[in-house]
Amino acid sequence: MPDNAWHSDTMHEHYGMLSTRYMHDRHTFVGINMLLLYDREDEARDMVAPDVFVVFGVPDKKRASYNVRDEGKAPDFVLEAASKGTYENDLGSKKDKYERMGVPEYCVVDQKGDMHRPRLQLFRLEGGVYKRVSGRIDPDGSLAVTNETLGLELRLEDDRLRLWDPETQDYLRGHQEEHVGRLQERAGRLEERTRRLKEWDKRIAAEQRVRELETELADLKARGPGKP
Repeated sequence: MPDNAWHSDTMHEHYGMLSTRYMHDRHTFVGINMLLLYDREDEARDMVAPDVFVVFGVPDKKRASYNVRDEGKAPDFVLEAASKGTYENDLGSKKDKYERMGVPEYCVVDQKGDMHRPRLQLFRLEGGVYKRVSGRIDPDGSLAVTNETLGLELRLEDDRLRLWDPETQDYLRGHQEEHVGRLQERAGRLEERTRRLKEWDKRIAAEQRVRELETELADLKARGPGKP
């Protein structure tokens, strides 16, 4: 269970981002804080509960748990957000289990930097062994690393992990952000409509005034010179 605000926010925010990204893909499953079993011969020992994970090529359906043997494959990506209760396992027993399970890429993030250094670490499976992927520090101080499995760039900006999509040239947004974005777009459209109506009202008023002046002028001309 999440034991701090950053852990909880990261877990739910990235579940929202990734589930939104794949919401129309019936063969991609995104899980959150779900029991992951990978050896039915000893389920009590061989289990782990990733904060967030993504599996390609399996049905997108509700599950009480995810069993690798039953599903036929391991997750393709796992994200663990550091928490005081479990951070020692992130680079220990959890990493070993994901490696043995065959998870292609595994990410560990420590938003505040109190438990892991560097704060953002991505491991890629090479020859059955995890190798840490080299990242970079951008001019703004953000940590960044490329995730090949998801086709995304992971960027740790201050204490927030963001997912950049190079194809759309934009950050992924979760359900709440998508909703807020739609509301903002709607508000923008209403503002534009209001502006156009105001301009139309001004135009109508101006045209009405022109007609009034033309009527007055025609009346003056009809009276002729010197007429009151």
